[in-house]
Amino acid sequence: RFVWSFSPAPSTAPSIASILTSSWPSSHGVTQFANPALSEQARTLAEYLGEAGYDTAAFVANPVLRRGRHLEQGFAIYDDRMTRREPNRPELREREAGELTDSALAWLRVARRPWFLWVHYQDPHGPYEPPHATRRRDPPDGAPLPLLEDHSGYQGIPAYQALPGLRSLEAYEQRYGDEIRHVDLHIARLVAEADRIGPPPWVVLTADHAEAFGEDDYYFAHGHSVAIDQIRVPLLMRPAEPGPAWVSTRPASGVDVAPTLLRAAGLPIPDSFQGEPLPLRADDEAESARTLLAEHRARAAVVVGSTYYARDRQHLAPGTPDAITGGVFLPLPPRVAKLEPDGRPPEYRSGQEESTAQLESLLARTLQSTEEPGRRERPRLTEAERQALRALGYLE
Repeated sequence: RFVWSFSPAPSTAPSIASILTSSWPSSHGVTQFANPALSEQARTLAEYLGEAGYDTAAFVANPVLRRGRHLEQGFAIYDDRMTRREPNRPELREREAGELTDSALAWLRVARRPWFLWVHYQDPHGPYEPPHATRRRDPPDGAPLPLLEDHSGYQGIPAYQALPGLRSLEAYEQRYGDEIRHVDLHIARLVAEADRIGPPPWVVLTADHAEAFGEDDYYFAHGHSVAIDQIRVPLLMRPAEPGPAWVSTRPASGVDVAPTLLRAAGLPIPDSFQGEPLPLRADDEAESARTLLAEHRARAAVVVGSTYYARDRQHLAPGTPDAITGGVFLPLPPRVAKLEPDGRPPEYRSGQEESTAQLESLLARTLQSTEEPGRRERPRLTEAERQALRALGYLE
């Protein structure tokens, strides 16, 4: 388990594209908007594994992962059937975890070895309505949140998240927990059946973004920033021949999934990959000087060592319209945080002080390296930058 794992973006499509191609969002071109597709030059993990003789399949439940965005590249089977309507946005379709798992297992039982299976669960995701969920109520002392007319989640309940009779933070947190428990049952079923069918496979579990529950005054929402509450995600790996369980405190990213799996398969890692294979044993873990990036169309963040730094990518006037949520953008100040080994949520410090100049330089250089065509190097700290940040307590 990786204590500090980050998604490359706070929304599904760009983050998934980064996981599949091991490249940052500004390199692969997929965004939160519906139209941009994966660039024709990009190659996916499924393509490399397919060329090596793997049977490949994907089962997805989120409409933004539909065919046509080129995320299906390399998959012999790409099942993007959506069989139920989202309650508050009936124009959007999705697929429930139980049905999705059934479809994946039907393929798995006839797949030839070796195989690569990707299952993308839409649960948990708003609105929080898992099947057979426990009925929830607002607590008597719960402060009611206003119902918004937009999907932003700023200071209230997004329109697409509204659940009948529920207005409190506590009630929505409980329903989100119900969603997690529901999908957890089906992930367990998927892994148990895969183990039963044949030799236990490698298993990787991660997420494409997180969710706000009051951070920065946003509720039950994602995609509005690269704050830690938006990009910190679980990352667990079970090798095919697992050794003793251990916990890594080295920061990891979704772009590291593909190179880790290629190494596990004994295949070369392409020079185009911007991620790196993750350590799989405690004695392999070492300090890393590399920089992890998280991108939003209006904001960006870097993680280096035990330090997080984020700022807006451009000047945002208060009230700038957000075309995706129907709300507005709010300027977020530059800020820095120390990531503690125990994983507790950090407190932000001002990123406008003179001591963060090295971090600002690193962020600017990292963004430049990903946005220039043809450049895919992995930005790293210079020794002078490392010494300066260590002296300030930002590196161990």
